[in-house]
Amino acid sequence: MLRTHRRKSVLAAAALVATTMLLTACQGANTEDSGKSTGATTSHMAAKGASAEGGSATGAGIESKSGTVTGKWVGTVSYLAPGKYTVTDANGAEQAFFTSEDTDIEGAGKICGDADGQAATPCTEEELEAAAKKGFGATVDLKNGVAVSIIEDHADSGAGTGDGMGEGEKSGLFSGTLGYMAPGKYSLSRDGNERAFFTATDTVINGAGWICGDAETITPCTEEELEAAAKKGGIAVVVKVEDGVAVTIDEEHN
Repeated sequence: MLRTHRRKSVLAAAALVATTMLLTACQGANTEDSGKSTGATTSHMAAKGASAEGGSATGAGIESKSGTVTGKWVGTVSYLAPGKYTVTDANGAEQAFFTSEDTDIEGAGKICGDADGQAATPCTEEELEAAAKKGFGATVDLKNGVAVSIIEDHADSGAGTGDGMGEGEKSGLFSGTLGYMAPGKYSLSRDGNERAFFTATDTVINGAGWICGDAETITPCTEEELEAAAKKGGIAVVVKVEDGVAVTIDEEHN
């Protein structure tokens, strides 16, 4: 009887030890799994943090805003940060953009060059940055948020006014509000000044929703569409003029 009781005690103790070892093993496994789960969560948070830390809050916003932006903008260029600028149109709408090593920067007196020159002058990034800190008018051609070209507006440099341009006295890149004067003759108005220009059969007319087409795609337009739009008024355009005749008329992307 005593032997039987001792045997039962030994078996109970052995069962208790086995149970304890099993529980310890399970806890170890749970701890390991928990560690893996925690590690994965930590890695996920780190990844999110790395994504969020791609720059300052402003920089991240600009990158997001600029990433899908393509088209031409006319307005005042301002400095934001190294390689980052904004262009603000006449209505106060501001668009951020970046520059790259391939950005074509051309000045007409404020970035660099001579306001009286017939052709724009190639400028450096350093000259662009210095001028942007003061502000200047320009046409900015963007592709996916990066400037393909930044062309300082001749009109911003104080070029002459009146119908002289239409008579072939001026050449350059000009911007303003499009107006109709007569068949084949139009005007550009900006800051209270008006200048005239002619069109020709080979003038390239590009619309972005107002002259023709839509805001998503630059569309070739006809002279008839240009005339109809000019008669309605209120359309901002960029015009490249040679000897008073428009080579290209680009509707400002809105």
